[in-house]
Amino acid sequence: MRIVFGLASLILAGSLCSASLGVDPEPKLRGELPRIMGDAEAGELIRIVIVMQDQVSPGDLAQASRINNKQLRRAGVISLLKHQARFSQQGLLNQLAAEQKAGEVGARVRPLWIHNAVATQATAEAIGRIAQRADVAWISADQLRGSEIFPVEPPDKEPDLGGGGPLQSVNPIECGVNIMRAPEVWNDLGITGEGVVVGIIDSGACLTHPDLANQIWDNVDEIPNNGIDDDNNGYIDDMVGWDFWGNDNNVGDSNGHGTHTTGTVAGDGTNGTTTGMAPDVSMMILRISFDLSAETMVWEAMQYAVDNEADVITASIGWLHAWNPDRPMWRTVCENTIAAGTVVIYAAGNEGCSIPPDEIRTPGDVPAIITVGATDCGDNLASFSSCGPVTWQNIPPWNDCPYPPGCLKPTISAPGVSTISTSNNCSGYFSISGTSMSTPHVAGAVALILQANPALDPAQVKEVLQLTAVDLGAPGDDNRFGAGRVDVMEAVLLALDMATLCPWDMDDDGSVGVPDLLSLLGQWNTDPGGPPDFDDDGNVGVKDLLILLGNWGPCP
Repeated sequence: MRIVFGLASLILAGSLCSASLGVDPEPKLRGELPRIMGDAEAGELIRIVIVMQDQVSPGDLAQASRINNKQLRRAGVISLLKHQARFSQQGLLNQLAAEQKAGEVGARVRPLWIHNAVATQATAEAIGRIAQRADVAWISADQLRGSEIFPVEPPDKEPDLGGGGPLQSVNPIECGVNIMRAPEVWNDLGITGEGVVVGIIDSGACLTHPDLANQIWDNVDEIPNNGIDDDNNGYIDDMVGWDFWGNDNNVGDSNGHGTHTTGTVAGDGTNGTTTGMAPDVSMMILRISFDLSAETMVWEAMQYAVDNEADVITASIGWLHAWNPDRPMWRTVCENTIAAGTVVIYAAGNEGCSIPPDEIRTPGDVPAIITVGATDCGDNLASFSSCGPVTWQNIPPWNDCPYPPGCLKPTISAPGVSTISTSNNCSGYFSISGTSMSTPHVAGAVALILQANPALDPAQVKEVLQLTAVDLGAPGDDNRFGAGRVDVMEAVLLALDMATLCPWDMDDDGSVGVPDLLSLLGQWNTDPGGPPDFDDDGNVGVKDLLILLGNWGPCP
């Protein structure tokens, strides 16, 4: 990893005060921040995010993300990101602590490592001083927005089958789950999402709903309700996730939106209707405020999910471009999350198809993530579903996806019209529409794919979805349906075909992990047929082990 010394190290050592840096602060104030600062009252605290100049280099990150073993890859990427943040943020944190004592910075300062940045509240005067620091790249406003992609129709009092009438059968299955062929995956292949952790960023969830109670993630490293951060992850008593709005462990649903999306991922039908794509998945509840969310809440939620080994992140939220979201920050957060091996899924938005290339909300506009559009259960495009393409032509350092034609979005589509799912009353169901509803359908499908082949990385999961989708609209990929509507049975079958065992699967369990490593170590000096001398130095040692680690995973 490349570490930048010189001026940054002097700041770290405390031998140079920020006021003497002589850096023009004005270009560093991004988006709406200059206006907000100008309108602020004296002493008013403004929500901000401070992005550091020094970031992990793309080359170092790419090298770490090439490790095929999922646990080692995650650990390597997290280590790089945390180390860089710890090294480069200390001088800034010292200044923020001094500003706190003067009443110029708020009580809570949140260092982030998923992108090297710090979130806090500060007065306009303090922001000006912070912007003079040479180690600060930019500062943007962390505005409170109604950021969720609101459903396009109000909740119904009774379940709606999309024109099919009231619920009649003993255990009906929601139409989107059916059309995507999830029941065939459960019944024919025995794959139900077991062992896969999905982080759900939303308004929380009713943990006692009968359809959800058995699928809530359990943080086994935390002792319940003892007031101690047992696993040392920075969150006290985070047994099932965290509330990033209240900064506590109360993840109960504040609105109903989150319980609904959670039920689409994993509702198992105990209460009467099967609403979930992956009824045995583990759901990590990552609560943000439904009405007034800040971008930093979601970034911290994504960071938490990565740090606590979620396999998938799904979020039915997004920021309109007109709100001036911090798109460079969003793209880096998403790309770093993917580098760590976590699949990232966001809703496209409910803006329709009238003003390209700005219908797809941020971060659904990030090229690498899975962005979900909406259909109905007859495979028609939902009238509200946001269309692509997207462009980043004026967003440095990428400056890609020049428009026209831009980059294709959405990635994929799934049912999201009159979707039945679990109710925030903690029993029963209701139906609403929106790409908020199509997105968790895809998250559940990804959970089934990853149970079938845990070794798949995020890019491979995305490719599996696209290659097996039911083509809709114009032939081939398009900016309305993406690759088409998800067919999870075909996707899981392709994932299984890709799960060829490597010779190093010593215990024949279908994956290469720590037990195989121990077996290999035992054979290195005794078995002439053991792992080869990769570096041709005449013996098998640590260098060969490191080379082997970099090649763990499914065989070509």
